Amino acid sequence: MIVKSYGAAGGKGYFTARNQKEFDDKLKNYSEERFIVQEYVIGVPVYFHFFYSPLTKKVEVMSIDKRYETNVDSLGRIPAQNQKGLNIEPTFEVVANIPMAVRESMLTEAETSQTLIPPKGLFGPFCLETIITSSEEIYIIEISARIVAGTNCFINGSPYTYLNYDEPMSTGRRIAREIKNAIKQNRLKEVLD
Repeated sequence: MIVKSYGAAGGKGYFTARNQKEFDDKLKNYSEERFIVQEYVIGVPVYFHFFYSPLTKKVEVMSIDKRYETNVDSLGRIPAQNQKGLNIEPTFEVVANIPMAVRESMLTEAETSQTLIPPKGLFGPFCLETIITSSEEIYIIEISARIVAGTNCFINGSPYTYLNYDEPMSTGRRIAREIKNAIKQNRLKEVLD
C-alpha cells in the first residue's frame, strides 16, 4: 500500500507499507493528521490533463505528463541485488514534469473519463492521475479538479491541443476561451460554480 498526505503536496508525506504492522509502525512517526491509503499498483504513473466544457458537453485532452520523483524513480536504476542492505526508504517528492504522448489505444481508454462527470459535476480543467500496467490496464488513482503543475510543460499547447485548435492552446487560455464563449452566449452561470 501507499499512504499519501491529504491534498496537493507534490509527493511530500508519502510512504509505502507492505503489511498492517509496517503501516502501524510508520504511522507512529507520521506528522500528517489526514491521509489517504491506496493500493500500490505497479506500472507507469501517467497524468492525463483534460478540460470539460459545459457549453459543448465535450471532454478535451489537453496534455499528458509524467512526474519525476525523488528518490523512487532513481531507485529503479539500481539493480535489486545492489539495493540489499542500503536501507533506503523511497520518497516521492516531485522534482520535474516530463511531457508525454501515449499510444492512441490508451488515449481512447482515458477518454472514457467522461463517465466520471455527472451533470454540473466536474467541469473546466481536471487531471486524472493514473497507473498504466504492463497489461495496458489504466487505473485511475486520483482526480484533481484543477490545473496541475504538469500543464506547465505545455504553455504553447500540446500535440493534443494542436489537433483541436488553429493556435497555441494552453490550459489557461482554454479556461479564458470558455469564459469568453459563455459570456457571448449568455451562459456564464453554466461555467461558474
